[in-house]
Parts: sequence; C-alpha cells; structure tokens
Amino acid sequence: MKIPDSWRILVTGVTSIHGWPIFTQLSELLPESSLYGQRPPKSDVPDSDNVSAFCITERAELERIRDEFKPTHVIHCAGVCDLDVCEERLEWAYALNVQGTKAVADVFGCDIPILYMSTDLVFSGYNSPTGGYAEDDEPDPINVVGKTFVEAEEHIQRCKDHCIVRLGLPLGDSILGNKGAIDWIDGRFRRGLPVTLFYDEYRSCIDCEEIAEITVAALALEFRGLFHLGGEKTWSLYGIGEYVLERGGYSPDLLNGRMRHQEENGPPRIGNVSLNSNRLRNLVKTNTLDLTCIK
Repeated sequence: MKIPDSWRILVTGVTSIHGWPIFTQLSELLPESSLYGQRPPKSDVPDSDNVSAFCITERAELERIRDEFKPTHVIHCAGVCDLDVCEERLEWAYALNVQGTKAVADVFGCDIPILYMSTDLVFSGYNSPTGGYAEDDEPDPINVVGKTFVEAEEHIQRCKDHCIVRLGLPLGDSILGNKGAIDWIDGRFRRGLPVTLFYDEYRSCIDCEEIAEITVAALALEFRGLFHLGGEKTWSLYGIGEYVLERGGYSPDLLNGRMRHQEENGPPRIGNVSLNSNRLRNLVKTNTLDLTCIK
C-alpha cells in the first residue's frame, strides 16, 4: 500500500501493542522525515530522532509537533487498556484515555484527518449478537476501560475528518516485551508463576502485523467513519493461555481456569465481545483489488 509522498504522519502511543507495528510498517513506507512518533514520558525506546517522549495530555508538546513537524495525518494509538489498573486508578485512566484523546482532537482535529484506534471493550459481551458486534450496535461498557474509550470516541467523532477502528485483542510481541496478552502470560510462565484465565471471556484476537497492514490500508485509502477490526477466530482467554503454554513448552500445571462468576475482587468481566469485521475487511479488499486493476 503506497503512501503519497506529500503525507507527514504522526503516530501517538508507539510503544503500545498495536502502535508499534503500525509505526514500524509506516517506517518502511516513509522516509524518517515524514514520520513522527510519541512515546510515554518514562520510556526510552524507540530511541530515534523522530520520536519524542511526553504524556499525551501535554497540549504544548502536541502543538509543538503541529507547528514544527506539520503532520498531514494523525494515527492516535495512545491509551491504557489494563483492566485492573484502570479500575484502581480511575483518574489516571480518564486522563490518558479521555483527556489525552481530547487534546489530540483539539490540536489536530479541525485541520487534518485523525485515525483513532479504539477497543472492543466498549461492549459488555452480554447477549452478544450472532456473528459478533457490528458498527451499528450500541456500546454498553461495564468497566473503566470501555467507558473511557466510549467517551474518547465522542471527541474524535467531532473532528471533521475522522476514522475510528475498534480493535479486537492484539496478539503479538511488543516492543518492550511486557505489553499485551501474550507478553504478560509468557512472562509469568517463564518465571514459573501460575496464571488463571477465564473459560467464558471471548475476544476476536488479531495478529499485530495484520493490524498494521489493515490500519495503514485504511489510512492510505482515506476511509472515514467507524469500523471494527478483529481476527477471524474467537478465542477465550483460557484458550490464549493454552496457546502460550504449548508454544513455550511450559508445564500444564501453570495454567488454571475459572468462570467469570467465580471472580471475587477483580474488575467487571466482559462476556463475548467478538467483533464483526466484514465491513472494513471487504472495503480494504475491494479497494486494493481496484488499485491492482488500475495498475
């Protein structure tokens, strides 16, 4: 997928599980002078001249990038999805997910296109529709993560040119080796620590490289509106644990399972938040074929 030579793209949250593969793929398509990244203030990777470390709520830094780098497009990947931490630190989660997104929308949204990476956690997973949640299904979040992302989406929707992509659960290796489901589970198994996962919590898991490919395609094809992007297979959290267990050759004794109703002190648990991604996948496929025919 070719990116026009005149485009200059800002990617926020480049250390996130989905932000890093998107930034990496764009690095292969654009010269360094046409790509800029934002990472958290306490992070020192990636160490590159075209990446700055600051909190996404810092408007002065966003305005500096707007004035100096002059982006033509923004892909907003910054945010927090840790269920337990967000429930415990409500104000922190609200600041990063809602106020950070509002800052991005306020600084850039009136002038240039913004593509926002949201989450399937905007849904409860209770009485989920056959075939997965579609874009016209009403969000009904039950945890802090979902509620803050719904509010963040509202700020993005006020932007003149916006695209919102709700992601299923990203599966892949993160830049720091400590983010995402795979890293967390594998990290515990490597240290000989047990993991308890739910039999009845389901998500549309999607490979991080595929996230990057489809997101960059949506950007290049200038899609607007709301889209869902999950994998074609629905996995339970316990099933993900089994995958990591088998891949790493760990002892089966390290993996335990339970039902959601057995959870006593954790955050509210979703049910089946599988996504129906036909709209986005079909649009990408159709437009890509059209471009191939033109060539």
